[in-house]
Amino acid sequence: MSDLWKDSLDGIHPTVDIETGEVTYPEAEARLDERDGLAFEVLETLTDQDRLHREFQEKQYICPQCEAKGMQYTSACPSCTSPETVRTERYRHAECGHEGIQEQFLDDEDGAVCPGCEMDLESLERLELDTIHFCENCDAISETVDHRLRCRECHLVIHPMRATERILYQYYLTDDGADWIGEQLTARESLVEMLENRTLRTETDTTVTDESGEQVPVHVYATDDLLDEDIVAAVHEQPDESDVRNLLSIAQDADAHAILVTTSGNIVGKDVDRFITDDRLTVLQLANGGTLQREYEIIADPTKRNSFVGRIANIFRSQTV
Repeated sequence: MSDLWKDSLDGIHPTVDIETGEVTYPEAEARLDERDGLAFEVLETLTDQDRLHREFQEKQYICPQCEAKGMQYTSACPSCTSPETVRTERYRHAECGHEGIQEQFLDDEDGAVCPGCEMDLESLERLELDTIHFCENCDAISETVDHRLRCRECHLVIHPMRATERILYQYYLTDDGADWIGEQLTARESLVEMLENRTLRTETDTTVTDESGEQVPVHVYATDDLLDEDIVAAVHEQPDESDVRNLLSIAQDADAHAILVTTSGNIVGKDVDRFITDDRLTVLQLANGGTLQREYEIIADPTKRNSFVGRIANIFRSQTV
């Protein structure tokens, strides 16, 4: 989202592997963590939130038998259903009305002769010509062919209506998406500025090591070299209980204090109170003008804005901010 907003990325485009038919979104996957889930699902979620706009790029067919992606189009013989049909030219001898393909009119001496009336012909140019389809499996000749899809894995040949359709989109940033990502980045910049004003050394979009030794991404990481204290911070529009739990878990593993910034001023969850009153956590709200303050509101349902009374949190507690 940041790269789309900064115009360093013009869009998110699907890539189809020619050999396997697998669809990937390399621009998105390069910027997502495995914890974020599948790139396609993330893109669709952002589209549902009106932060991304999608445009049709192409359609993909999935085999109903083996579920391989990217079935290939093929024509099929209407007589025997074999895909061994090829488009070729049909010749007609006007004098006797005999019709056939080119090979049937050629003789062994590089000349031409009508197999119907056995008339010698100077060349094939004396014959009428149109396009037909010849089946190399049953030798049938037809003016039209059946449309089929062929699986590149199990080689199933089926009518297109039997295959699973999947539309592939390319994604672009919407105006609402631009406003949203601008707000998220403003919150991070304000938080970094506040921490640096307190002489903390900060990093954005970095990682910390969790209890299992794995690198976990965090929005902001700050270190107070003088007091030997660390801070991990996360910025969300409307953090919920899982966001709070995850941040506290990361902070505990990193032996750091946690700062949660809500850009909407809301936290969602009926039971989130027991987490945000933790002494290891400071909750801040992005206010007008890009300033940070400690006011926020807990709501039980994001569709019901006043489920809980607004409050000022942790204001009487000593905080490391």
